[in-house]
Amino acid sequence: MGYTSKGRKPFERASKIAHVDIIKNPDVQAYVGQCVLPSAPKPEFLDSMLAQLGNVDTSAVTAVIAVDGGYTETYLREEYPSASIAFFTFGPLLFEIAELRALDKKKFIAPEDLARLKRIERYTLVLPTKGVCRKDQPSLSATIRCTVHEFFTKTHGEDDDKLITSLKWFLFRRWKRNLDDTFEQVIEHCPSGCGHGATTFHYADQVEKVCPVCGQPVYLTDVFRLHERIDDELGAGGISAYVITMLEQLVLVHLFHNILERLKPSLMRNILFIKDGPLAFFGLVAPLYKPMRELVEHLLGEPCGPTGPTLRLAGLEKSGAFVEHAAAIQDRLKSGSHMVVGDSYIRRHIIPSEAGATYGQNTYYGQKVLFRASDGEMYVATIPARSYMANPGASDIPHLEETLALIAELRCSMYDNSLIPVALANKLVSLSDFPSQRILTTFARESMR
Repeated sequence: MGYTSKGRKPFERASKIAHVDIIKNPDVQAYVGQCVLPSAPKPEFLDSMLAQLGNVDTSAVTAVIAVDGGYTETYLREEYPSASIAFFTFGPLLFEIAELRALDKKKFIAPEDLARLKRIERYTLVLPTKGVCRKDQPSLSATIRCTVHEFFTKTHGEDDDKLITSLKWFLFRRWKRNLDDTFEQVIEHCPSGCGHGATTFHYADQVEKVCPVCGQPVYLTDVFRLHERIDDELGAGGISAYVITMLEQLVLVHLFHNILERLKPSLMRNILFIKDGPLAFFGLVAPLYKPMRELVEHLLGEPCGPTGPTLRLAGLEKSGAFVEHAAAIQDRLKSGSHMVVGDSYIRRHIIPSEAGATYGQNTYYGQKVLFRASDGEMYVATIPARSYMANPGASDIPHLEETLALIAELRCSMYDNSLIPVALANKLVSLSDFPSQRILTTFARESMR
């Protein structure tokens, strides 16, 4: 890495001939020669995997709930020592499909017509990411842990609505008929770094305990393991992406919990849930895939008979290897066709790797589906199956064609491969670089004077 400039002296420029030694290096030549690229599927093989979407009855679904979120990081102080803070905003957007269909029949759409599609419940979270800590906390790590804990335990909206209640219901599998009070969540080490071992939580326990060695709090929300990626000197910028994807999916859990426990379980049958991004937990929060996979498989099992809850859920991807692959084969798919891709296809044609553990086994709770709608738009969806499988077929995914038909109906012509609920949710929660970031920066700096 070259030297940068802070004043009148020039920055150090990179060498213009150093690449010669790299190209002539026999070890480099041998290594590059051993690398492989994913291969394009042969036309006949691709045709064998495709299925055509027929006439599907979607009348059971009357509402759509889309979940999306965004965040921006702002500098409180750019000069040394730098300090920064991140603002997160996310939430579920609800609208009735009948309202959307009614708009199709109108020659002109009034602002109040569109406003009815923008019913969203916003959640906002602020986390310092470098050089900042709260007055009542000893460090950056402790500040972030305490802030996340308080966010989950405080009331949101009406009726004493707390995310921590849904989190406990989720982690301790309280949706099961045969409740197991011995089920536990273990924080392997004291998050404050004193060296103490495991702290165990049960459903009946308080959500905050005290480390017997250092006397610092241990929270149930420490199961997110965010503290493992926080460095009081280097900061916590690396946790932001994990935080937003984790929060988006726990909002889904919160919705499931409220419908099943507070409202009417059969309402699940009338709602299509859409998440922006794949149905998976990555990185620090990856272990959360286990209870999530159990929950969606439980809901797909229709535990209460034909009138009980079931689940229609899809994660829609905007970027990444699967979206790039879908674009590459798009012209070879007929309109209205779809294909479920499993481990063998993914490893050979999308993400090259040797056969081993099933792709997504420790992160995903849905199967990958490529779908080209009748209007030619291409979608990459993740849809839960009855159980997570290495190479599933279409028959293994309940409500597959119904979900795909609704995705096609919810198309948004403003952007490539986009859906109206996701686009609306993103508009309502996303934070732009300009002016949002600059305004938030000014707000944060003035508030901390």
